Amino acid sequence: MRKHWVLPQPAYAHYVCYPEMLGHYSDFPEHAERRSEGFLNSYNLHMVFDGEGYVFQGGERISMKRGSGFLFPPGAYQQYGSDPGQAWDVRWMHFATAIPLPMLEEADQSRGYFFTFDPGTGYDTLFEEMYRLSASYETRSEPRLSTLLYEILVTLMQNSEPLQGSVPLEIRHSIRLTADRIYSECERPWTLESMARLAGYSSYHFLRLFRSIMGKTPNRYLSDCRMARAKLLLASTGQSVADIALLCGFQQSSYFIKVFRQLEGMPPNQYRRSFNS
Repeated sequence: MRKHWVLPQPAYAHYVCYPEMLGHYSDFPEHAERRSEGFLNSYNLHMVFDGEGYVFQGGERISMKRGSGFLFPPGAYQQYGSDPGQAWDVRWMHFATAIPLPMLEEADQSRGYFFTFDPGTGYDTLFEEMYRLSASYETRSEPRLSTLLYEILVTLMQNSEPLQGSVPLEIRHSIRLTADRIYSECERPWTLESMARLAGYSSYHFLRLFRSIMGKTPNRYLSDCRMARAKLLLASTGQSVADIALLCGFQQSSYFIKVFRQLEGMPPNQYRRSFNS
């Protein structure tokens, strides 16, 4: 199978990112490219969902199989291809963007970024919608195409690791599952030890991993989750501040009011009035 689309330049000139060319190849053993420096003036993203292949970087042949991918920046030398005996199932895209994402900056600096990703994170659904919109292109589809590209890039940022990454994907996945549990049950009397136990790590190891993956400490994340629930209840219900404090994991309403004021710059009742005026 060889699906391939080329999109016209968008009518609106201010999208933060936009696909120029995209495709889906499988059972296509001839898929191989060698592009000289300066030939391609857009980013080139390939994500391998099955099969075997390779990419060359600095004279080194790097294996690319299921759950591997590569991103070349504009103007970079590129050499890659599918294994004729085990052809790739690969989804790829050439795109333009000026978003300062760390992944893009790494590709710019090293002239090629190579990573692992979890194929089960929903990328195929996002790509399929892009393919459908591209196959029946209309100018009114441009905002959605830009949005889908942005979602793919950000999802990849959150759910991928460099090939030589220090945090394997299965660990990243377990930390995110723990974060989701903390969010949905933020009223529980969580401690660092209980959160670490849920994830299956020592407190020290969990703290380091959580900060690295989520960008904040577990206690700060818990506080953010509790504040989000509190603001929702204050804005959408008539429950008392004391009841809301308990529903958000605070045993004393006075402490809840103190924390709320520190984080939001106003007491809970004033926040509620701003939505009920």
